[in-house]
Amino acid sequence: MLTKYSFCIFALNKNTISTTKLHIDTFKNKFKDIESISVNDVFSFYQKYDSKVKKTTINWRIYKLVDEGIIQRIGRGIYKLGKQKEFTPVVSEENQILYLKLKEEFPFLNISIWSTKWVAQWMLHIPNNYETIIEVEKGSEENVFYFLSDIRGNVFLNPSKDILDKYANRNESIIIIKNLITDAPLQNVEQVKVPSIEKILVDLIVDTELYTAYQGRDLDTIIENAFEYNTIKKDTLLRYANRRRKKLFVKERIYKNNNE
Repeated sequence: MLTKYSFCIFALNKNTISTTKLHIDTFKNKFKDIESISVNDVFSFYQKYDSKVKKTTINWRIYKLVDEGIIQRIGRGIYKLGKQKEFTPVVSEENQILYLKLKEEFPFLNISIWSTKWVAQWMLHIPNNYETIIEVEKGSEENVFYFLSDIRGNVFLNPSKDILDKYANRNESIIIIKNLITDAPLQNVEQVKVPSIEKILVDLIVDTELYTAYQGRDLDTIIENAFEYNTIKKDTLLRYANRRRKKLFVKERIYKNNNE
């Protein structure tokens, strides 16, 4: 009969054996200069130690490698060395309140909110003010616009650069309402639905007129820093770019920054 102590020793030894089977040091050395690692690459690596290793075992080992921070997922079945770095922006109290007001008024509406302040930290030239971007389902933009316009100023619906230049009060926060692309990648932060970092990058690259202050060399540094401080899922990024019918354009822009 196993005692509590002997069971702990058994569990510890099992974990040690499992970790040993990962061959972490050799794995790191093998893939240190590889930009992307496929499941087949991992399978081939472990076949050298066990020619009869099963796919289910490889899937478990990939899970352990991610869990241990040895590799990070950058696409569907694609990995690279390094610990997963999640994009976790700070949603300001003002934007949290704004989001909750919108959800109270439009409870069944899919709504996303974010601030350009999140990417300004990665720029060479920091803007004097920031925009709050609210994206809602197609067909509901005007209702949201009129609702917000009744409770505060400096709200714009799909504005052009000229409209913002003429009418926006740059001394106050600006709210811009846009159409939310179907199946856009979103995430929840502090019970607020916000865009993923992949979506933000694509929008900055595509919507050049709206994000005029975030172009040129500043966009280069935003992309570079986004890849450095976050795990960017390439398949998510390109899938959304494709939804916007700008996949090739976005892919070339990302490649220009040596982050493909």
